[in-house]
Formats: sequence, C-alpha cells, structure tokens
Amino acid sequence: MTAFARFLGEKAERYIELRHSLGYAFSKQAGTLRAFVRYVERAQLDAPATRTMALDFALSFGGAANSRVTRHGVLRQFYEYLAVYDVRTEALERRAFPRSRAITPPRILTDAELASLIDACARISPSTPLRGRTMASNARGGE
Repeated sequence: MTAFARFLGEKAERYIELRHSLGYAFSKQAGTLRAFVRYVERAQLDAPATRTMALDFALSFGGAANSRVTRHGVLRQFYEYLAVYDVRTEALERRAFPRSRAITPPRILTDAELASLIDACARISPSTPLRGRTMASNARGGE
C-alpha cells in the first residue's frame, strides 16, 4: 500500500466517523469512500487528490448517470474535508456530471389491479370505516 493510499484510508475512516457522530447514517457514502481508497491503492496513485482521480473513479463504475453524480458528490464533500489535511487537494466542481431528469412513464393499471386497489382502500382502516369508504370513493374518481 502506498503512503498516499494509507493516508487517504485513514482520513476516509475519520471522515466516516465524523459523519456518524453528526447523526448521519452514511452507510452507502462510506462504501463509496472505501471503494475510492481501494481504487487509489490498486492504481497506485500518488498525492495529491486530484479532479482527474475523482472523475476517473466516478466513471469507473457502470450504472445510471445519477449514480455517477452521487459518487462524485460524496467525493466532493470528502475532498473538502481532505483539503484541511493536504492543501494540495483539488476542489471538485459541483456540476461535473449532469443529473438525469428523466421522468418515468406513468403506470396504467388494469381493471383487475384498479378493483384490487379500491378494495384495499375500503379495508384500510377497520376502526374508522368512513376513512376506508372515503379512500375507496376517491380511488374510483369521487363517485
């Protein structure tokens, strides 16, 4: 393990502990940071942490465009933390990757699915039958 990878791993673990102490779950983000440390270690990259390093890491995974945005965002915040310990750390741009604005198409229910939904609405609150009838009526379109 290179000295830089060791340094990066130590700072990543401290950053993860900090985020946990502030009340954040931070589990997926912690996985991203640990994967970044492994990436730096495998590639035997040397200090400082650079924009190119972060971009190459974010692009090294497949998946949706929003996944790359998320990984880059985690690294961007970590780089800000890391810059306190190594002033040569390059700042990452907020909008390095465009976020996908794709809207999923609406799901059209079949007659059977709609009937099942209305039936479930009618039974939603046995202790308050009026609530269930109101929801079922609204699901039918306010009949």
